[in-house]
Amino acid sequence: MLAVTPRQMREIDQRAINEYNIPGIVLMENAALGAVRYITDNYTLKPNDRITIAAGTGNNGGDGFAAARHLMLLGYDVTTLVVGDGTPRGDAKANLEILENLRGEILCIKGEKDLSAAKTVIDSSALIVDALFGTGLDRPLAGVFEGMVKIINQSGIPVVSLDIPSGINGENGHVMGTAVRADATVTFGYAKCGHLLYPGRSYTGKLKIAPISLPRDSGEAVGANTFFLTDREAACMLKDRPRDGHKGTFGKVAVIAGSTGLTGAAWLASTAAARSGAGLVTLGIPASLNPILASKLTEVMTAPLEDEGTGHLTLSGLSDIIDLVKDKDVLAIGPGLGKSEEVFEILRNIFAKINISIVIDADGLNHISKDISLLKAHKAPVVLTPHPGEMARLTGRPVSDITEDPVGTARSFAAETGAIVLLKSAATVVADPSGRVYINTTGNSGMAKGGSGDALTGMVAALMAQGYSPFDAAVLGSYIHGKAGDLAAGALGEVGMVAGDLVSRIPDAFKMLHELKAKTL
Repeated sequence: MLAVTPRQMREIDQRAINEYNIPGIVLMENAALGAVRYITDNYTLKPNDRITIAAGTGNNGGDGFAAARHLMLLGYDVTTLVVGDGTPRGDAKANLEILENLRGEILCIKGEKDLSAAKTVIDSSALIVDALFGTGLDRPLAGVFEGMVKIINQSGIPVVSLDIPSGINGENGHVMGTAVRADATVTFGYAKCGHLLYPGRSYTGKLKIAPISLPRDSGEAVGANTFFLTDREAACMLKDRPRDGHKGTFGKVAVIAGSTGLTGAAWLASTAAARSGAGLVTLGIPASLNPILASKLTEVMTAPLEDEGTGHLTLSGLSDIIDLVKDKDVLAIGPGLGKSEEVFEILRNIFAKINISIVIDADGLNHISKDISLLKAHKAPVVLTPHPGEMARLTGRPVSDITEDPVGTARSFAAETGAIVLLKSAATVVADPSGRVYINTTGNSGMAKGGSGDALTGMVAALMAQGYSPFDAAVLGSYIHGKAGDLAAGALGEVGMVAGDLVSRIPDAFKMLHELKAKTL
């Protein structure tokens, strides 16, 4: 599904109004009807239960005025708080006037002195509808609006936000001073990027996208190129496995990983690759560590690589590494390799001598940051899977810059290097050199444990080996990785789960999506 920025949404609305002659008040009416439908479908309200609409004086408030009218006409006890000293204009004014003509209960909250009256109304409500500010907010909330948000959040009453929780930046998810914490958000036409990125995602609650009769090509017309997956979309991306397939049909993956003290990273990456459908997985491991991995792995083959007894890869093993990689479909490299300078030289030789698709993670990324020109020079696809610290080393920018704008960071670095960038975080971002961006919506805080990223590396490599494009492999791998984490958390809780629990649930996540695909198609 597409996600848009506030600017793109404004362009979409104006295009519908100006080119298709869809009046703005019709779009507003459809938005209100979508919100009312969600409320009546999802909340058990008695006729004498009060619904309070907290509305600003802009278009978001207009959505709230129209929703108040429909809820009132359905028989609910509705009180509308008109917040701020501004005067509604245009379509918002028209909807407020209709509400007034129908004798709707309206209370004006012009300044902070009026907040005690607002609190009395809110505290006696069964449901609050937040229509203070939409996605056009460009300044921190202050004064009466800040006070209103505080009353709403402290009330303990369920909140449904219209379009976006008031106070959340619709482009980047930042909190503009303070913001409403919604139980659910009904957004109109398209999801907004601020719904998907943290911290906005944690304020949004359950997200419902309500159609408002926009032309079907609206997203394409404004150049929207950011998206996220639903379960159904992820299921439809899955390839069927041929009944007469063999090991070679499903691809050969080489994983080069591990060093003394970091053998777990090698196990996680290679096992995740095997669990994600690759036909053959071979783990290249420093020879002195091979007995450890050989005893832990049964379905994954191991290839001892000369390490001169050091426990990390050395240049003396380069020819063995080249031999291991040259007949594989995909190489995953980096987890647990350590900081030895010789690892960089090995990477440089692989890039120069082997035309193979590569997934690079962890220590591999730290080494490649010494010369990112290798990425653009490589003739085959490259997928990078950094966390913000590794991204900072790749770009030379502070971590704070990375976390402030993960979408922009991933998009610009993909364009610069020609690589697919999978920037890991609570809301993982995948970008390709053309500017396409995917924001992942699966996963949980239980995955914030050492080794989760190693598993993702193996999953992406396995999907590439099975014929998925590098971008699709990164997108689908991120989604299923999060699904497996959610399954693990559901069984074990987020506190106690570890990366190995996630890996053990990878088959269940694939199975769930394949079953959904069978029902869908």
